[in-house]
Amino acid sequence: MKNKNHANEKQSIKLNRRTFIKSTVATGAVVSSGVLGAPYINAGAKQKLVIQTRTGRITKLEQMRNSFIQKFPDADIEFIGLAGVDHEDTISKTLAQIAAGKQIDLQRVATEGIQLYAGAGYVSPLDKWVKRDAHLLHEYFDDVAPSIPHSMLYDGSLYQISTEWNAANIFINTKLFAENDIEYPGADWTKDDFYNIAKKITKKSGSKTDVFGYGWTNRLWGSWMPWIFNNDSNLYSEAESKNSNFSDWFWKTFYKGNSSVANFKGGPKWETPQANNDRIEEALEFMRQLVVEGISPATALGDGATLTGFFTTNKMGMTPAGGFWAGGLHAQGMDPDDFDVCFFPKWKSQRHQFGAGGYLMMDSCKHKDLAWEFIKHSSSYEWQIPFMAGNISSPARRSMHNALRYSYTGPKHWNVFYETLDKFPDTGAIPAPPCSNPMTRTFTKHTGLAMSGDLTPKVALKKMQRDLERITRKYQPMYKS
Repeated sequence: MKNKNHANEKQSIKLNRRTFIKSTVATGAVVSSGVLGAPYINAGAKQKLVIQTRTGRITKLEQMRNSFIQKFPDADIEFIGLAGVDHEDTISKTLAQIAAGKQIDLQRVATEGIQLYAGAGYVSPLDKWVKRDAHLLHEYFDDVAPSIPHSMLYDGSLYQISTEWNAANIFINTKLFAENDIEYPGADWTKDDFYNIAKKITKKSGSKTDVFGYGWTNRLWGSWMPWIFNNDSNLYSEAESKNSNFSDWFWKTFYKGNSSVANFKGGPKWETPQANNDRIEEALEFMRQLVVEGISPATALGDGATLTGFFTTNKMGMTPAGGFWAGGLHAQGMDPDDFDVCFFPKWKSQRHQFGAGGYLMMDSCKHKDLAWEFIKHSSSYEWQIPFMAGNISSPARRSMHNALRYSYTGPKHWNVFYETLDKFPDTGAIPAPPCSNPMTRTFTKHTGLAMSGDLTPKVALKKMQRDLERITRKYQPMYKS
């Protein structure tokens, strides 16, 4: 009777979360080459997977689809695109589509959406397939830093096999550095070093800034979040879900003997908002200072492409970005030597933040075994090498970060990308609890009010904290353990 009641309780939690998310929407809101010896068997009927991803990637994916169809000739794939200002926007649109009954079998989702979808019961954990194909997955996980799959665990279950990830590093305009006799920052540079460099690069005509030392976009990833992390804080308190049988098996099977997983169990928990703590206030005050002094432009909502115009025309010296910017800047006409990348500076810590991405299997998917085969295939070299051509993102696989890959686009110090995980093992995923969408809207709203001067950072964060507490209460319980 106890087990039955527990099952009913779990189902009630799932339904309550779905109901809340739908109401929010309604009111406006492998691994080696080949197919990993797949045991998938089709009884003869054509099976179709509807896969949702970024609109800008559809053309490339259509060109690559045959590598999967050749392995499974009785399968069919339809890629559907979804455009949005940022991850929060695309998640909101997807939730509206799900509420309307649109069929989606797999969708490409970043860190921002994993716990949101999993907590509401919209997606299926991959545990049983990972266990079944463990002998085929060793090669993949040997090539991937443990922080990445850790970010894809929720309540002891794994929901993604990562295809890509990006840490927020500092991209530098080498022309502006050279013009100002500034050397490439050492790995141990500090916040004060950063400020002095940004101030030196900044050029003004009277009160108008012509060249900015630093700029950032108002969003969750990147944004001013890296300054919260390197000031040794986070938007939510951090904890760890208890080990499940699966997560305990996972760490012992794929990362045995790896000291960096000593504190990893069932996945990250972001439980209690702490937006108004002293270190977060200090970080926002610093961002506001840069705007008041004309070192940074006014901030706006956007994604990784928002500031490329400033940067490519030599109007900005530094900005937080990930490996995806290497390909983006190259596509905008910058040569490999026109930009470089370095670690974020040290403040009270030098902890970095990252986000990762891959495909989530929707719980409504009718062909889950086939969907799993696509997930595996998307993480294989056979798929990853053509997909990552042009450096549109940072590959999850460590071995795919090499001098040849980045010789075509830059940057010179490409090694910084993966060393952000390997040299700074405390580097963590951006906060993305099951309430991540309303959390992100609150974060960007009050950030904007502080940066515009409508509110002081202290007052903006006090209001942000109030709203985050209200949002968090609505989503409780967010975690089982």
